[in-house]
Parts: sequence; C-alpha cells; structure tokens
Amino acid sequence: MIHVFSLHYGDDKWSDIQIKSIRKHIKVPYKTYSVYSHMDEDSYKKWENEWDVFLIEEKGKHAHKSGNFHLTDGHRYIIPEILKHAEPGDIFLRLDSDAFLINDIDESFINLVNKHQFVSLKEPEHEWDTTYHTPHPALWAFPVELLNTKLAYQMSELLEDHHSNWWGGVVHWLEENNIKWHPLERTNKVNLHPLYFGIYDDLVYHHWAGSRDMITRPDRKIARESNVSIESVRNDNIKLNRRIMEQLNVQPDVFVDYLRGIETEVE
Repeated sequence: MIHVFSLHYGDDKWSDIQIKSIRKHIKVPYKTYSVYSHMDEDSYKKWENEWDVFLIEEKGKHAHKSGNFHLTDGHRYIIPEILKHAEPGDIFLRLDSDAFLINDIDESFINLVNKHQFVSLKEPEHEWDTTYHTPHPALWAFPVELLNTKLAYQMSELLEDHHSNWWGGVVHWLEENNIKWHPLERTNKVNLHPLYFGIYDDLVYHHWAGSRDMITRPDRKIARESNVSIESVRNDNIKLNRRIMEQLNVQPDVFVDYLRGIETEVE
C-alpha cells in the first residue's frame, strides 16, 4: 500500500486537481492523508471527506508565511497517523500541495523506491548553487518503515542545510545512512520559466508558484544580468501564472501535454 500525504495551507485551490490525479494515477492500493491549516470552516467541510485521514491543525512550532504552521509541523502531526495504518512493505509518498501526478504509480514505482530507498524530485534551478544535489520535498517516496527511524524527527524539525532549505535534517540523515537517493529530473520539452511549471520524469507536475512569492532565484539572476527590476520580473511572473492557473483549472492534461512538447492548443 502507498500512503500519500499532502499539506494544504492557506487555501484549497490545489486540492481538487491533486486529489483527482491521485485517484486517476495510483494503480495499487493506497490511502490518502492531509493536514489543512489556516483556512475557513467552509473549506474544511468541503474537503474533510475527500481524504482517508483528514486533520485540521492551526498551531505549529514555527512561524511561516504569516501563520504559525510549517511543513515540518504537518509531518509531526501526520506521521503517527500513517504509522497507525502502515504495514511492512508499504510506501510513504509525500507531495507538495501544488504538485500532482501526471502518470501512473504502479508496481514498477514501488520497485524503484525499494531499490533506492529514497526517491525525490531534483531541481537545480531552485538552488543558488545549481551544482547542489538535494532531494526537494515536492515529492518524497520511501519505505514506510523508515518513519520508525530518526528520519521522522528530521522531517519534523526546521534544520538548515546551509543552502537556505529547511530539510537539512533529511539531507543529513541520508548522508549518515549512506543512502544515494534516486532523482526525478526535469523532463519539460517546453519551459515557460526556468523553475516554475515543471514536469519530472514524466511522473509528477510541480507548479512551484503555488504558495510562494513570485520571484525565484533564477529570476534574481536574470534581473541582475539583464538590468531589469525585480518588481518587473515579479509582475511578469504573476501575469504568466494567472494565465496558467486558468488553463490548469479547465484543462490540466492539455497544459501538461504542451509542456511535454505534444502539439496542442493552450489558451
């Protein structure tokens, strides 16, 4: 069984597309888990029956994005719930809120996870140092038994990796246990932005612009080299993101095929 977890914070705009992708593409037994935080009561009621395990948590250990809740807090709440239902041989799959599946998860994926012990999205353009090899948590997959190790604590605390990323504890745990994680690398044929709107191993889409400021590390480099203001780049990103969100809300498969380089009409 695969235990799928995602944290949704602040709004529910990615819930529908993510849940539909899980139901469409996971071809083995699975159970879904989510923590929702900092939303109104109507949003909670709308989604509480769409997940097998649904938690509402408003207070965590760390201030983050104008609230008192961080991704690590979500892990701290959900890991005990997963361990209640898990059996030996099961797989844990973590997705960012603005990530969704675009291809099937089947026995071959389970074999991949068991072979490498840790599968993760890799995106050098997220880093200031593009040679830095780090497992981005937009997607993590590993045998669920590892949640009985120190990894669970490392996932649940803000531990820097000296590259301005919060998942340093996970990086250190992988290094300490000599686990060479398997990367899912960017496979876009069409790139509308150096970082945003990415597909990885033709398995998962990650929006990147789902809940963050619309300025990225690549944008800052481009602005500096082109002598363009950061505000101008941010405004261009906001406009592009608005157009893409309109497309994703209506025809997500068409947009993903466009990124794959398949001829299609994107409005």
